[in-house]
Amino acid sequence: MGSNSHDVPLPLWADESQEAAEVAPAEGPGVKRRRAQRLWSIEEVAEYLGVPKQTVYSWRQTGYGPAAIKVGKHLRYREATVLAWTAEQEEA
Repeated sequence: MGSNSHDVPLPLWADESQEAAEVAPAEGPGVKRRRAQRLWSIEEVAEYLGVPKQTVYSWRQTGYGPAAIKVGKHLRYREATVLAWTAEQEEA
């Protein structure tokens, strides 16, 4: 595992020049690493999709719409998930 000059593992979101490619919580076959990305709020998702915030809440209740992540009592969305869901809607 990579480390910096103080033998402290670098965070996964560190940039490649800081050896981020070598740092992982687990290593081996089948282990996938994700780059950290800012999570969108429900307001941001609603704005991006051009729908009211209540529509996004309603979709979640019925199992429709992009998958959300619960962070405490808040809903958050990965940008990639919202974009992929939008692309799927274009194909349908």
